[in-house]
Formats: sequence, structure tokens, C-alpha cells
Amino acid sequence: MKDPNKNTFEEAGQEEELSLFQEFLHMLRHNKKYWMLPLLVMLLGFGLLLLLGATGMAPFIYTLF
Repeated sequence: MKDPNKNTFEEAGQEEELSLFQEFLHMLRHNKKYWMLPLLVMLLGFGLLLLLGATGMAPFIYTLF
């Protein structure tokens, strides 16, 4: 049962905080921006390639292209 003395702002402050990933998924579901998910996956993939390209894995990555 809700306390009539608390407003919605105070109730929102009492909720458990979400992680960044959970917050992002909630935003995708709430705003119906499902088209952003493939873009995020591609950006993460390119970032992973950049990180691996600076390590000893570089010769193996170059053979993929």
C-alpha cells in the first residue's frame, strides 16, 4: 500500500539502482529502439578487433581479412 505522504519522486529515489547494461536494455524496451542493438554489437566488435590488433593476436586477425 502506498504512503499518501510520499510523492512519486521520493518513491523513485527508494528503488534499487540498475547497472548500466540493465538501464540500456530498459531504455531499448521502453522506447522501442531495437534497431540500436545491432549497431552496439558492431561497435563492440570493432572495439574488440582494435584491442586484439595491438596484442600478439594481430597476425591471426589479419588472416581473417
